Amino acid sequence: MARLTEQLRNLVFWGVDMFKGGDIRKHFNEIKKVQNNPLSESSEQIRAENLANLLHHAITTVPYYYDLGADTPQLDKFQVIDKQTVRDRFDQFRSLDYRDKHNHEVLTSGSTGNPFKIFHDSNKRLRNTADTLFFAQRAGYQIGSRLFYLRLWDKQYKKNKFLSKVQNIATYSVDDLSDENVKKLIEELETDGSNKSLLAYSSALDTICKYFERNNKKGINVKMDSIIAIAESLNDDVRKKVTKYIGKEPISRYSNSENGILAQEEKHSGIVKRYEINWASYHIEILDLNSDDPVELGTPGRIVITDFFNYSMPMIRYDTGDVGVMEQDSRTGQLFFSRIDGRKMDMFTNTKGEFVSSHIIHHILQFKGIEQFQFIQEQNGEYLIKLKVLNSFDKSAEKEEAIRNKYAEYFGDDAIIKIHYVDEIPLLKSGKRKLVINNNVQKKQKFESHKNVEGSINIASITKLP
Repeated sequence: MARLTEQLRNLVFWGVDMFKGGDIRKHFNEIKKVQNNPLSESSEQIRAENLANLLHHAITTVPYYYDLGADTPQLDKFQVIDKQTVRDRFDQFRSLDYRDKHNHEVLTSGSTGNPFKIFHDSNKRLRNTADTLFFAQRAGYQIGSRLFYLRLWDKQYKKNKFLSKVQNIATYSVDDLSDENVKKLIEELETDGSNKSLLAYSSALDTICKYFERNNKKGINVKMDSIIAIAESLNDDVRKKVTKYIGKEPISRYSNSENGILAQEEKHSGIVKRYEINWASYHIEILDLNSDDPVELGTPGRIVITDFFNYSMPMIRYDTGDVGVMEQDSRTGQLFFSRIDGRKMDMFTNTKGEFVSSHIIHHILQFKGIEQFQFIQEQNGEYLIKLKVLNSFDKSAEKEEAIRNKYAEYFGDDAIIKIHYVDEIPLLKSGKRKLVINNNVQKKQKFESHKNVEGSINIASITKLP
């Protein structure tokens, strides 16, 4: 009966879309065509047209871009922008053609707690829906099946009970994952007869696994169609535990509130290989950490995106604040993310001032008995590790010295590394738990831009966009 209901929901969803003009289906089909063969002539033409249309719209209707003139310029003539640029000139980024139309307000507190707001037009919302459906299907989810969704259900995202029922979504808020609610979630997973998928913050998945560990449980015996980790980095330790206790290897999705899904891990023969970039909806560049020049493939850089579909407030060459590595498949020529390190201000610098990936924090898990942790770089060469530990954790001077020695390998032998024990690592307002804070980077002024890097690869030229 549950499976029949799922099929009915699927038919109703697409039936309603067809009744309204089939816009989601049109977007979905275009995304599918481009993502399945991004380097084909037809796919490149679709992307080039989407970009050209956006740039023309921007220079003719968005005050911030009026100075670029009447003729549509090349993408690299548009300066790189960031959240602060949009905050400071908010009205200048709003298209005059959309000010009197219905726009959806998108708010994000971000990891800094400084609110950021933009508007999405109705077509952008439809595109994001199609992106979500496409990449969910890539992971194994089908419309109509049961989705267990763990996130912060604040005012902006909170669903009413009727809508959740219609969409077949079970909502659990990450700010209330007590043992009682985790137990309730597990019982619902085990007794629900539907096809099931799980979409959750990485820290929420970790909380579930820790429940199994504390209670000496073997795990659940259910078939999961997909498990997608969102919002936070998915480390190997959590990945292994989720696979062990929930029975399905999770994959990581890279997205943000202001744009949408930018990339998602690919799977082949059960092995997570790399991130598939959403070329259908965005143009993505990797720029130098200290300038607006493109970096060589395989080199860490700032992730800068151009959103093809937000005409209400065009986001052109928008610096996401994140750092990643792009590489090229030697066989197919396709570009992909081999690594996404998170926000630049959440990366460390060693005692020489060189950037170090924030992924090194997860080595702390080799020391048994750690419940929660947070790394803070106070200033150049000075670091603080906050630990919430179990009673079984060894707090001896020898153990602490072993931790310091491990991280001295990355920070430098002359690094000052302090360890503090705390009762809790608090959640942010977003419901996420911030594992890395770099106060040193946040204090620094922005680096000067437009430096030339000899021998760098222009990503735009590889993807043949104007």
